[in-house]
Amino acid sequence: MTNYSYLFILLALVILTSGCKTTKDVNFSSVEQHYSIASDVYQQGDLHTAEGFLQKVIKAQPNHRESWCLLGHVYYRLNSYRAADNAYQRCLSLRAEQPQIWHNLAAVKLRQATELLITGLPYLEPNESNVTFNANYRLLLQELARLHGVSSLILESSIER
Repeated sequence: MTNYSYLFILLALVILTSGCKTTKDVNFSSVEQHYSIASDVYQQGDLHTAEGFLQKVIKAQPNHRESWCLLGHVYYRLNSYRAADNAYQRCLSLRAEQPQIWHNLAAVKLRQATELLITGLPYLEPNESNVTFNANYRLLLQELARLHGVSSLILESSIER
């Protein structure tokens, strides 16, 4: 062999072994450790830390169903309903047979509907032609508030004109 052949083989070995050192190795135990930490800090109420650890798990294992479900819970508690909706949808796409997640997704949709109605409340026009519509609008908002466990008396006083 010539000197160039030895040099080429040596260079190839260096490149191959250095590539292994720079590749981030994510194994199953580290993913489960990250998920376990996320679950623990979620239970303690540290939602932002839980979100960070769950994002790491999902980056390493995009189909980690438990992480998507827990991330939905985190976003719901952070009032990030669009993100919660997306996380719950992803969780259900990985396994649909989860009645609790279907329930949680419905709760997200109810929160979103309630926020939309509250946002539109100032735009109700108090004229004669809109009396029925306005009454139905308020009734829907009151019923959604009842579903959320909010006292309808508090809501009624806050939406009176």
